[in-house]
Amino acid sequence: IYELYMIYIIVPTFGNVEKTKDFLYSVKKSINKDYLVLLVDDHPENLTLNSVDQNSYTKVISSKKELWWVGSINLGIKLLFEEYSVCDDDIVIFANNDVEIEEGCFEILQSEIQKNKNQIVHPRTLDQNGDEVSSGAKILTLFPYMTRHPKNFNKNKEIIHMGTARFLMFSGTVLNKIGYVNNDLVQYGGDNDFTLTAKHFHKIDTYILKDAICKLDDTQTGIKNHNIKNISQLYNSFFAVKSPNNIKYRFILFKKFFGNVGAFFITVSITINTIVKFIFKIR
Repeated sequence: IYELYMIYIIVPTFGNVEKTKDFLYSVKKSINKDYLVLLVDDHPENLTLNSVDQNSYTKVISSKKELWWVGSINLGIKLLFEEYSVCDDDIVIFANNDVEIEEGCFEILQSEIQKNKNQIVHPRTLDQNGDEVSSGAKILTLFPYMTRHPKNFNKNKEIIHMGTARFLMFSGTVLNKIGYVNNDLVQYGGDNDFTLTAKHFHKIDTYILKDAICKLDDTQTGIKNHNIKNISQLYNSFFAVKSPNNIKYRFILFKKFFGNVGAFFITVSITINTIVKFIFKIR
């Protein structure tokens, strides 16, 4: 039954062409079946489209207008639905171009999906220094908002509610149930939206698998909490589109699942957490 399925990998890109090539090479080494990487090039100068060789395994789509991460993923999903007629047995992956998957990673994830098509799986993530970083979060309480990020665990897999899309894998069955990511999110939170939608509306769980590893190049500068140096940068991070701290998009993410009131209190709680952590960091 699993011999005829296809593997589709959707990767939003915005420049960073060498990293994209490294990602493609790691995929080529790891997957020994037919697969198709859909690279969505969101750069105005089409850097990926002009630099990456297209073949039966790699297709580059120009976004033509600025789509950001969420729009790029949704364009990839639209292509799967309309041009590739994704089947229930197919494998679909959302991936970022700043990762490389270790050999064996794909097989471990795939084998887990084949045990149960109604789940989402993700590898553990190591950064460029070999340190494990978050691959997703389990929500412990909503207010005050507290989460746990499973790392260095002993079980074969750990459940999470908020997945990351470094190499997020699921079956065509799951994609056909969930459909598109919330387009209002623009840049951050789309991966969380996908896994929370799976859990809340479809009873589909997301797991990090202990033995599957992807490597992340976290050297790219962006607004991340460990990069924020002063109060002004912290304040700006609450309003910048390119920041995971953005208050507006956090509210939009949680409103879908917990309503306006719940989303308000969760967003306030996360924002307070961010400020308190910053104060402790600079002391």
